[in-house]
Amino acid sequence: MKVYPFAIASVAILGAAAVLVGSGTAASENGTTSSQQLLINQRISQAAVKRSNSSLNYLAPIRTTATDNANTGANGVTPLSKVAGSGQGWTTAQIANQAVTPAKLSNPSYFAVISNTGTVQRSTTGTTVTAAKSGTSTYTVTFPTNVSQCAPVATVQTFSPGSGLNYGAFATVGPGAQNTQWVVTTYTGQTGTGTDAAGAAASGNQAAASFNLVVQC
Repeated sequence: MKVYPFAIASVAILGAAAVLVGSGTAASENGTTSSQQLLINQRISQAAVKRSNSSLNYLAPIRTTATDNANTGANGVTPLSKVAGSGQGWTTAQIANQAVTPAKLSNPSYFAVISNTGTVQRSTTGTTVTAAKSGTSTYTVTFPTNVSQCAPVATVQTFSPGSGLNYGAFATVGPGAQNTQWVVTTYTGQTGTGTDAAGAAASGNQAAASFNLVVQC
């Protein structure tokens, strides 16, 4: 919004007769005003316009050409009873992509889908998660923020194709070396005396597996 001097001067002149200036000098009986009064009123009007411009700038994320054309403010403030959706907050369409992320929530949660080789297949949108496999089936999952005070839950998806040991599989979760890490270890969990494709005993031994890790803070 541009500030036009003639418009401000008009507003100032119209309102000057009813305004008491800080010096205590009011408008004279014949309706004329002093230059000092006009200057003060002009500055008040300019400040109001600047505040209005600032408010519009803050509302830029939800303003559109259509909404600006539909409501120019010329008719004053619209009663809430006549505003569709008043009190219901911003809609999904009005919230920018990635504007609300887990890190900004009071109780954020994160998830990561890790393959049996330690590759991150999917993770929480806007959150970069890394994983590193070590040994037979130990995976260190790293999040971009401190998750040491959160509650982790790991669920095994399936073991390597052809192993035949995905029945009753489970995973354990423990804290990592850093407060951004959780360490997941996957096991066969199957009872019996047989062996898997690698020749390991089939009763609760470690075996590489894809898993889901959910961290609730």
